[in-house]
Amino acid sequence: MPGYYFVRAKYRELAEKYRPLLVLFPEIQGGQERKDHYHPIGERPGKRPLDQDYHPRDICLVLDRVWLRELKGIAPREEVLKVMNENSVDHIDLIDPGGPKEVDKFWREYAGVRDKDNNPDYHRKVYARVARGDNWFKDYISIQYWMAYFFDDWANVHEMDWEMVAVILKKTDAIEQPVACIFNAHIGSFRKPWKDVDKVDDTENRNPAGLHPVAYIANGSHAAYFSEYPPHFNVTEPYLKGALKTVLRAANVAMEFWDYVPRFDEGVRYFPEVEVIPEPGERDAATGERRWSGKWRWLNFKGNWGSPVELSFREKLIASIPLVGRLARFFSKPLREAGPKGPNTRGLCWEEPLLWADLHCFKAEDTSPWLHKQG
Repeated sequence: MPGYYFVRAKYRELAEKYRPLLVLFPEIQGGQERKDHYHPIGERPGKRPLDQDYHPRDICLVLDRVWLRELKGIAPREEVLKVMNENSVDHIDLIDPGGPKEVDKFWREYAGVRDKDNNPDYHRKVYARVARGDNWFKDYISIQYWMAYFFDDWANVHEMDWEMVAVILKKTDAIEQPVACIFNAHIGSFRKPWKDVDKVDDTENRNPAGLHPVAYIANGSHAAYFSEYPPHFNVTEPYLKGALKTVLRAANVAMEFWDYVPRFDEGVRYFPEVEVIPEPGERDAATGERRWSGKWRWLNFKGNWGSPVELSFREKLIASIPLVGRLARFFSKPLREAGPKGPNTRGLCWEEPLLWADLHCFKAEDTSPWLHKQG
């Protein structure tokens, strides 16, 4: 299949060429104690909630810490891949079945993983999915860089975290030119024209002509931002209606949802390793779906990457009351959530990434025409 290998090599070249520079807070180190992950109600923003943070690593770091109920303990990686491939569970538990309640145990577990940088299974890594468009987008290419974090430690907490940065290219006369970037920030995704994106060259120096977008990663939540300033953001506020915004400000609820990003010169900067996700192989005889094989079997998993939230009787009772339950969750610090779904379950974002970019991404100070509307 020479055509297949040629395309794979081309995709790998593009994914390496435009890989983002990540700017993060320092990584959790062995022996470090975790600080409070939220601010008391009423405290003004300005100080990040964590002294250290999780960094995106090879998915094997997660797979090697999955607790399987049938084995009553941490399972071998091959067994975990089998279970995820067969979708015989609706979620995976990390470390133990206790869920995200005991936040400190995830901090201690991560701090206890020794020699991560020298273990090839645990390197800092992004997973690149390269897709060519069709119809309106036949001249475009999407490169999505998916990042796997071990834990989300923000105003809401949950096991695992899947975040994404994307670069969109337009093919002109056999040359691909970058035209836009998309950064994930929680439930929203934000787009910006390439000319307005902070970029660096191969030596990590800021350069408008550079080919690597700079992604500023929020402390604890791992949302990706285009800018280092201001150092704190409330991602929801620009999209709230006036009355609701006023109520939340008055109640200081929004304080719990500030994101904090490092400045370029103060943060930990690095180019992560890039591994290109292959297209799925043979079709499943029963369902007709094309499936991944080998080490990529985790991509067949449709469940949650983390435990569901196990509420107390009181919490269940409150949650059952319309509206009251939702408001109560705002004042519960932290908000506990189930682990996220994987990249391949994100619907249009995964299946039609260019159409998704055109329809579902917020503009980030962008008033220019978008994709197929460009002349």
